[in-house]
Amino acid sequence: MENNREKILLGKQEDYHRFGFVLWSLAAFLYVGLVIPEDWAATTRPPELMIPAISVALVGAVVCNRLAVRASKQLYED
Repeated sequence: MENNREKILLGKQEDYHRFGFVLWSLAAFLYVGLVIPEDWAATTRPPELMIPAISVALVGAVVCNRLAVRASKQLYED
């Protein structure tokens, strides 16, 4: 029973780290896409839509990283 719980917590920890990394990467990609273009008339998405998307990705990454830390603490406390 205890071994099964450790496997679940380890899986959660790894998954949340991966989700956090993907969201950090997405935020960085969107930010670079926001900075590089010089002519906004030629783009399909205005910066007013990209800034909230970057913010949501960053908040999601922080939440995933905190969940990973919480799962890690539970794993090592047991």
